[in-house]
Amino acid sequence: MKLQRKIVLGALTASVVISLVLTIVFASQPKVVETAGSSSKKEISEQEFIDASYSAEDFMEGEDSFASENQSGNTSNNASNPIKPVSVKVLNTPKGWSSNSDKTKNSSNFTWPSISPTDTEAGIPITEKRGGSGSGLITEFVFMQALNGTIPFSVECNISGNRITALLPAGTQIDALRPEFSINADKVWYGNKEVESGKCAFNFTEPIKLFVEKDGKKTRYTVYVMTLNTGLPSMSISTANFDDITSKTEYKKCTVFAGGGDTSYGDYAFAKNKYINASATVKGRGWTSWYYYPKKSYTLKFEKKQEMLGLPAHTEWVLSANYADRSLIRNAVAMQLAHNVGSEAVMDVRFVDLWVNGTYAGNYQLIEKVEVSKNRVDITKFKENLAPDKVGYIIETNGHNKAEGEFGTWTNGQDADRPSKWQKLNDAITLDPISGDMFFNSLNYNGIIFNVNKPSDTKLGALSKNKQLKYLEYIYDYMDQTEKAIKSQKYSEASKYLDMEAMAKWYIVEELAMNTDSKLHCSCYMYKDAGGKLKMGPVWDFDLGFGNGKYANETHANSTYLDNSRWFADLMAMPEFKAVVKEVWQKSKSKVSTLPDFVSKTAKMINKAQAVNYELWDITQSAEHTYQRTTEEMGKFSDQISYLRGFVESRIDYMDRKIMSW
Repeated sequence: MKLQRKIVLGALTASVVISLVLTIVFASQPKVVETAGSSSKKEISEQEFIDASYSAEDFMEGEDSFASENQSGNTSNNASNPIKPVSVKVLNTPKGWSSNSDKTKNSSNFTWPSISPTDTEAGIPITEKRGGSGSGLITEFVFMQALNGTIPFSVECNISGNRITALLPAGTQIDALRPEFSINADKVWYGNKEVESGKCAFNFTEPIKLFVEKDGKKTRYTVYVMTLNTGLPSMSISTANFDDITSKTEYKKCTVFAGGGDTSYGDYAFAKNKYINASATVKGRGWTSWYYYPKKSYTLKFEKKQEMLGLPAHTEWVLSANYADRSLIRNAVAMQLAHNVGSEAVMDVRFVDLWVNGTYAGNYQLIEKVEVSKNRVDITKFKENLAPDKVGYIIETNGHNKAEGEFGTWTNGQDADRPSKWQKLNDAITLDPISGDMFFNSLNYNGIIFNVNKPSDTKLGALSKNKQLKYLEYIYDYMDQTEKAIKSQKYSEASKYLDMEAMAKWYIVEELAMNTDSKLHCSCYMYKDAGGKLKMGPVWDFDLGFGNGKYANETHANSTYLDNSRWFADLMAMPEFKAVVKEVWQKSKSKVSTLPDFVSKTAKMINKAQAVNYELWDITQSAEHTYQRTTEEMGKFSDQISYLRGFVESRIDYMDRKIMSW
């Protein structure tokens, strides 16, 4: 991958004006032959030695999320206590360096090695120094968080011959890093200044040339520290001691870094010189994706609310792996479609390059988690003093909460004993104390299982059983009445309980996408505010939509999908409901017609990122429930995008013909 770099500038404090220009000539030193790709566009002269002391605090976002500065100098990876940057003295400061310069990108004045985060040359994440064991003069070269508060994790650089390399997440501030090293030599020099391990800082936006002296002979090493440049922001999750994230029910403490991005690639990036470094917890998420796919999705919960890439501040976020979606963009396409039809609640999406415990994990989507919030699902928050009909509810269909025998199949036995821990709250409603699911079966449509997501099990669990059941029984009865009204096929009855305009918008998105779970099996959200009707949404989980699911692929593009299933068979028997769908379609058709262009634009935005992603994950690897043609038979990203765009175009044409005939 060819990394593109921009010229970076840096800052001198007003108090330091002294610059001593030294010309250092090592006449007796033999030339070092550098590895291919490492030659400079210009020879690096010995830099002016400037003790430029400045603080990095003004380059932070969410500064109040930092804990107090670690003073011990011995912290390796404290996941609950992000390390605050410290003031350092930098040996080399490029000419023109100012406080407004970008401290996260490498100067384009030099030729840099082409390194992918999947290469060994990117270095390896560490939690502690291991001591040098190499045969060269420099046997270990590391950046530890204890000395470098701006890096998201500690890293041991790769040493190959006389070249030292490391690749860090986009947005990492690299202008004032202090390396630690072990040597099989006498001294290390930078120009005429002796360099001590852990005591000297460098601006690594330029390559650094060090000279290692042994027995009076000096050998040159070149150090290249780079940040990933796909045009997208990077995120990094680090748990204490890099403990694996193995559960989707238990949170682990972690630190989260996020930064970088280039707005010339798309519509969002972190502000110049700003990033997030905050305490959080993390757990796995998903069903088939968590138990079957090697690329995992995660749920993040910050200690304090965080704005993320232009999205409103919140504590809870989702990182979706999209392993089954080889286009990587189906969720983004669906959310855009929901905006196009005017859906009230849409969980927006941002693309990031993710690192987990210092290891590159691939291209991910950061998605707003479905939560009660003014900027997400805007309904009345639960308070104990409010009556059951005065609070808001979020419901989700979850067909995985079935009979005990299914758990051994769905989870490969990992959670096969979970049903034995289920607790009956009454004759109809069950609590899974491990997942927090409070669920009940539909009395009117076979196979539909409803989870009560909000109010949460923790909020209701704090109440007495009698009080708890009042809320659960209220929403249970409301859902039963809603379904009975739908089953009557009488619009006058169904519209008493179900918001038909919201239902029409949800139907258009799900039907156009032919989303695998949309027949009220899983991941179908709905919500009800105090005094309001039940509304469908937010739409969610489209990795198996738009022709990627084996149940609805390109051979079905000109056929109906939802119309004969469960609620929809009865809704479609109501001419009035069809009229509402038609009205919504006519109003939004011009915006919906822009969706194919959105596919192309988004694919272009992530083009460099997807190339790196598929260095790690095989684009032709099959995935559970996917349509084979979109996985094993399409080995090029461009083919995946062409297929997706063509499917969207076909479905828009089909939907227009179908709806306008009503």
